[in-house]
Amino acid sequence: MLLAATITMPSLLSFQPGSSSQIGLNYPIMWKKELSDQELKKLIQQSRDGNVQAMGTLYEHFKTSLFNLALRYTYNYAAAEDVIQDVFVKVFTNLHSLDDDKAFVGWLYRIAVNTCLSYLRSHKKLRQKTISLEDVQGIVADRAPSATQKAETKILDETIQKLPPSLKSVFLLHDVQGFKHREIAHILGCSVGTSKSQLFKARKRIRKFLEHKQWI
Repeated sequence: MLLAATITMPSLLSFQPGSSSQIGLNYPIMWKKELSDQELKKLIQQSRDGNVQAMGTLYEHFKTSLFNLALRYTYNYAAAEDVIQDVFVKVFTNLHSLDDDKAFVGWLYRIAVNTCLSYLRSHKKLRQKTISLEDVQGIVADRAPSATQKAETKILDETIQKLPPSLKSVFLLHDVQGFKHREIAHILGCSVGTSKSQLFKARKRIRKFLEHKQWI
């Protein structure tokens, strides 16, 4: 396929430090400078017309935050790469079906979340081959994380892995990716109230786990 041959996932990604103030632990949040509505609309239209350069620009802009999301679902570097490739193939194959270009970002993340969940359902033994995220972060940042960073990341990752899919999706989209509840409701096809409730439950479980581990 032309897309797969033209747009490839780089072997290294740059993780930037962020924070989750609700639970008091550093956690990677990755954002690039936002595209203006006009720039995004133009890229979408050009991609819909088969412009490979425009597709590449969209891919480069969103790939890092989507890879971060996929990695938090799969906890496997190669699996996250596979998921993201699948996501963008679906996006560019079905871009003609998007009626409102302003809904592109939510549509993109809905495809990403559904692809992650579908991948996990079809690869039930995936966790037997997983690698820890602190090891991945040390590789992609080309530097070894500190002992404190590794400990914080490991304990939070262990907690997130234990969350059921519905809670994990809301937590990752809100506290890691930075989406608002109305945006999450659109992405996941739920109400704003459900999003808020799921986030509350996810944070409660995480806090309980961290308290058990005596981290907070």
